[in-house]
Amino acid sequence: MKKIERMAGFVGLLLLVAFLAPYVLKLTQVDITLILLGGLLLAGYDFFTSK
Repeated sequence: MKKIERMAGFVGLLLLVAFLAPYVLKLTQVDITLILLGGLLLAGYDFFTSK
């Protein structure tokens, strides 16, 4: 992966975390919180394992 592509992916991942963080922190329902955290984990896994 080129440096610019990695930086763009990192910025996108940070924006996704920033967008979903308030929902994750304020939700009282555990099942929806786990779904949101799973989505964040999948996005992070995809970012760190892509070449």
